Amino acid sequence: MPELPIATGFYEDASKPIAAQECSNWIPQVPQTTALSQAQLIGTPGIDTFATTGSDSCRGSHVMGGIAYAVNGQSFYRVNRDGSTDNLGTIAGAGRVSIDDNGVQICIVVPLVAGYIYTVAGGLVQITDTNYTNTLGPSEQVVHKDGYFIHYKNVNNASNKPIFFVSNLNDGLTYDALDFGTAEVDPDLITGLHVNRNQLYVGGTITNEPFQNIGGSGFPFQRIAGGVIQKGISAKFSLVDFDNTFVGIGGGENEQAAIWRFTGASAVKISTAAIDKVLQESTDEEIAGIYATVYAEGGGYFVNFHFKNRTFTYDAAASALSGSPRWHERKSKDAEGRAIAWRVNGIIDAYGKTLVTDSQDGRIGALNRDTYTEYGEIVSRIVSTSPFHGQGRRVRVSQIELTTESGVGLGEKQKDTFPIKFPYVFGDDSLIDGVDPHIMMQFSDDGGKSWSNGVSRRLGKEGEYKRRQKWRRRGSFDRFRIYRFIMSDPVKPVIIKLEADFR
Repeated sequence: MPELPIATGFYEDASKPIAAQECSNWIPQVPQTTALSQAQLIGTPGIDTFATTGSDSCRGSHVMGGIAYAVNGQSFYRVNRDGSTDNLGTIAGAGRVSIDDNGVQICIVVPLVAGYIYTVAGGLVQITDTNYTNTLGPSEQVVHKDGYFIHYKNVNNASNKPIFFVSNLNDGLTYDALDFGTAEVDPDLITGLHVNRNQLYVGGTITNEPFQNIGGSGFPFQRIAGGVIQKGISAKFSLVDFDNTFVGIGGGENEQAAIWRFTGASAVKISTAAIDKVLQESTDEEIAGIYATVYAEGGGYFVNFHFKNRTFTYDAAASALSGSPRWHERKSKDAEGRAIAWRVNGIIDAYGKTLVTDSQDGRIGALNRDTYTEYGEIVSRIVSTSPFHGQGRRVRVSQIELTTESGVGLGEKQKDTFPIKFPYVFGDDSLIDGVDPHIMMQFSDDGGKSWSNGVSRRLGKEGEYKRRQKWRRRGSFDRFRIYRFIMSDPVKPVIIKLEADFR
């Protein structure tokens, strides 16, 4: 039987009959050696509980000196190696905070509300220097470079135009009213700051200007001639280091927002038309609220863009190996079992773990490829294919076979660690317990607007490694057909290839 592409990632066109490829909680993987197929799907990692701070969701996290910190609700916590936490003080306001450090001080900025400095010796104190609170700030964001905390604000008393300003050297509590600069190439609003390869980038609405530290007794930063990137920044929290450079959301003059990989004085778009469509359907306020997180594992290098209601992930390694952008979507479930955006809202490396903070409550977790739930809750994995057609002829489907890693059912000892059964999200009468796992197939002949009833196949109990997933005599179609596969059992999820006998 001919092999059909299934691991191409997320791509939903504005017209679903053109493309309606869902790829939720599956990671497209391109092998670097001869394999059973050209590309496979592996499950996204689960989340184990590492620590808990109560019911308030996280507003920002950071690591300094190997120690993890998080702002959950209005409290600032130290998260210790053993999973215990210490409440270090109160952070005012609500919404996401900006955090950076100079090795000794952590600076926390609540945009346009207040700034704080934390040191191990002195604890958490609010910045009260009037040059910060009244003249220059309070700021909208903070980054660190060469001993200076660098902030920006668009409306201030020090200048009639947007400024970025710096703290005193190695002292985030003290500011000089004259230590500020402006964007010079284009007088647009400042919309984000980032430091990459020891250069400060001051992003505006349509440009991104690099600055270097020239020292001296005055304002220490000067623009680098010829280094301006002709793409602005639309979401300050989307700027993150990634794949030996940095990425962010923005666009140039008369351009709608897209996702860019910044290299030198240029930018390369990594978002597809499908991702751009989701961006363009968002309001300016929603785009400004998008943030990014990054992590690497298992040969993949991932950057996650957290939209208001969805989370899209770009894999640099799979994109490079396949020669085209590879995106997938990540989803979680709320307390009622409804699909929501991935609940992770911050990722940091500490204590040899990839720790994640939470948008639903105060838990702090650890990503684990060998865990197939999120804090014990079911993860539903869905993938759909591109449309198949018969070039104008009626097509009869004799057989569909999905090759998976079989025999992955939980043994009795594993089952005891996951005792609760959940009904399948797609309405099957079966119950999920992981011992006898299943995967379900549906098809659509109208571009994914409606789907057939699902038919499940067993993945194999523990040790049933020869179990095959075949669907025979699947009817026929006139124009085109899309197939969709859904898996929710808490077992190792691997799809190797899809084959079909079309006649």
